[in-house]
Amino acid sequence: MTQTRQTDRFLKILGRRDVLALAFGAMIGWSWVVLTGTWITSAGVLGAIVAFLVGGAGVALIGLAYAELGTEGSTGPRLFCVSGTVARPGLYEVESGATLREVLALAGGTQGNVKAILLGGAAGGFVTPDDLDIKLTFEDARAGGYTLGSGVVMVLNESVDLVDIVLRIARFFRDESCGQCVPCRVGTVRQEEALHRLVHRREIGSRAQELALIDEIAQVMRDASICGLGQAAPNPVDCVIKYFPHELKAMTP
Repeated sequence: MTQTRQTDRFLKILGRRDVLALAFGAMIGWSWVVLTGTWITSAGVLGAIVAFLVGGAGVALIGLAYAELGTEGSTGPRLFCVSGTVARPGLYEVESGATLREVLALAGGTQGNVKAILLGGAAGGFVTPDDLDIKLTFEDARAGGYTLGSGVVMVLNESVDLVDIVLRIARFFRDESCGQCVPCRVGTVRQEEALHRLVHRREIGSRAQELALIDEIAQVMRDASICGLGQAAPNPVDCVIKYFPHELKAMTP
């Protein structure tokens, strides 16, 4: 079995070269417990453990108590890391089903006029100020076309350059692509190049042709990339083009 690049690194750290490649997540957990003596790798895991422990003495009771939190399709609590232009950035726990507005209220509310909110981190997408009442559940996210991802909620007010943010995200995916598959290796580069041409008014052909190219690149990356990095790389770019086209047009050469 061919080892992944990440797995090979962990095996070398552990001094093991005769073990078949394991799932990436399993290797992270195993390597972490060997190197540090703890299974604590996620604040979300700890939050879920607390909900289980307070549920009752028996496993069945604990499971039922946990399932009573949240919604039918998204049980339990969930952590959201709120940052950006809010009064009290931090990590907040809510029951699944809370609205975006409620999460922002826990963070002391927003500062200034909200321009956009990044949900789910770099691999997520942007929502508008009109979306503050969306429910933060998996089923609502699927139906509404947004993502919860890693639980990031980054608020951007009118003072923030949204185009600069999306260019940074595009550069991040270009640099983070492992290069194993062509759709991601080439697509992340071509996506960033096309964005720069749009921003600096150096389009090849018309602006519409550049936008069509970005859309085509995005579709190829989603359909043919091996892993989630390439599949998710177009998300924030698509959101800016769809919901904030005026931001791109407002840029000067």
